[in-house]
Amino acid sequence: MKHLPVFAFLLCTLFCTSVAAAAAADDYAYAWPVQTQAGGSAWQVELTPQVYAAVTTADLRDVAVVNAAGEAVPAAPFRAPGAKPTTHEDLLILPTFVLPHVPETSAGSPPSDAIRLQIERGADGKLRRVDADLGGAAAPAADARPDLLRHDLLLDASGVRSAFAALRIDWAEGSPDVSAQFAVDGSDDLQSWHVLAPRATVLRLTQNGNRIDRHDITLNHASATYLRLRRLDDGADLQGLTARLRTTISSTAGPARQWLEAAATGPDKHRLDASLGRADGTQVVAWHYQLPAPLASVVVLSRHGPREDDPAAWMQRASLVAFRLRQDDGVVGNDELPAALAARARDWRVESATPIEHAPKLSVGYQPDRFVFLAQGEGPYRLVAGSAGARRGDYPVDAALASLRASHGRDWQPPLAALGARTTLKGDSALVANVVEKPRDWKTWLLWAVLVGAAALIGGLALSLLKSK
Repeated sequence: MKHLPVFAFLLCTLFCTSVAAAAAADDYAYAWPVQTQAGGSAWQVELTPQVYAAVTTADLRDVAVVNAAGEAVPAAPFRAPGAKPTTHEDLLILPTFVLPHVPETSAGSPPSDAIRLQIERGADGKLRRVDADLGGAAAPAADARPDLLRHDLLLDASGVRSAFAALRIDWAEGSPDVSAQFAVDGSDDLQSWHVLAPRATVLRLTQNGNRIDRHDITLNHASATYLRLRRLDDGADLQGLTARLRTTISSTAGPARQWLEAAATGPDKHRLDASLGRADGTQVVAWHYQLPAPLASVVVLSRHGPREDDPAAWMQRASLVAFRLRQDDGVVGNDELPAALAARARDWRVESATPIEHAPKLSVGYQPDRFVFLAQGEGPYRLVAGSAGARRGDYPVDAALASLRASHGRDWQPPLAALGARTTLKGDSALVANVVEKPRDWKTWLLWAVLVGAAALIGGLALSLLKSK
């Protein structure tokens, strides 16, 4: 309770700050009711695609929160306390053991009792030795090709505490073009196995001087004590086959990633222009490019605003070989690619050195921004967005949140409130800057008229004096 007077003082300070800076709710294009519960002193709200479509500034300055009286309340972009969100990635070499290859059953996975394992563990619980025998049901057929008698790989991940992002498959560099399919299973006891990746393709292809490499099998942040890598196709054996585990650790859990499909505004045969509407403030973290042609070398660029006459406004985001290949009954294409952390952009462009007959597809992944606002005045509260002239004021919201954490605990966070259905305030007319006609300065014109009249009068007097002489 001793922190309540401090918080009340901060609210008074914030109120005095907001009087001069706040814009009326009617200055904005649209509003969304904020669904809060009674008794709270601060809330978070997450911006939706509808909100992004209304904003006109890349820094989201035309986003604000108002109370029932239409007055702006203290609000600011929300940043969780602590370090800036980061993702740490490791590529781990795990203890690896060779197992006899187990053919799939009709259900698409090998029988769990197909291999009899004899294992030896160390004092740390890790595997030291694995001896495996095939059961009669899993023995290879008599007419099987000797060069295709496969071996599976068993990886001991008992010492890994991070989420599994992917399994990276490598083989000898001097190998010819390769396209191979694998499955990955997981187990915690070496007896019961479950499928983590039912069918994934790795490849290395060269065509017209372009090289395509795909080595990762996505595991979608799974976890298991042991991993088993199985070859599915009957292609040539991969010499020097190795597998390493890619893990990721995120410092903070941010908003879930969402995807938008960019609407094409071009293209010609060498360029695709795509726009995300007015989502200038979208924090892009990844993108996925779907190519209709088999292979093309492409460059991805973006820009913040519609500066058509400024080629320098475009910033290169990535350069890659895009591909879309058929394999058996499926299609193999590019995985999603990470974007630069600060890639806030509305317009995207894909340029290809190879002519593209049909328009490709570009999907952009982003993490929605969150705002935090403080209870000031009576609710219900509304989030307002979209204005060519109104701008949110600067408020020391972080100081108020620090006071609240001192009362509720260091790990306290404002609860997340949902946004309701959009309502129209000024509509799209608020997005267009009003051209204010400068009022005529009648005083200046009157002064000049008096001066000119006085000069004419003096001149007339001087002429009359000269004539009289």
